[in-house]
Amino acid sequence: MAERHEHQHAHHHGAGHAHISRGTYYRVFGALMVLMVLTVAAWWVEKNLFHIPGWLAVTIAMSIAIAKTVLIVLYFMHVKVSSRISQVYAAGAFVWLIILFVITMGDYVARGWPPQGGPLP
Repeated sequence: MAERHEHQHAHHHGAGHAHISRGTYYRVFGALMVLMVLTVAAWWVEKNLFHIPGWLAVTIAMSIAIAKTVLIVLYFMHVKVSSRISQVYAAGAFVWLIILFVITMGDYVARGWPPQGGPLP
């Protein structure tokens, strides 16, 4: 029975598996909270203090969102300590997401906004 317990323990905590420390989780959580405060502060400044051009506001918001996403994927989804192939697949997913954003925004910009009035009410 002792051998079975040791085997199970070795299986879950094998030498090939890296772990993220609790302190790292707390630091990442703190960074996410700081980024959340920055998100709210950027919105508040834009709405109450002075007008920020739309492209700059979107750039600021997307930069903060990307930073939060990277922290979550690397640490909470364990990509940082995963195998190299898992890291490649995660990076590939981000590249595909960027491609989809570029295609969508290209269509959005090409339509000409604000939309033109048509024959229907």
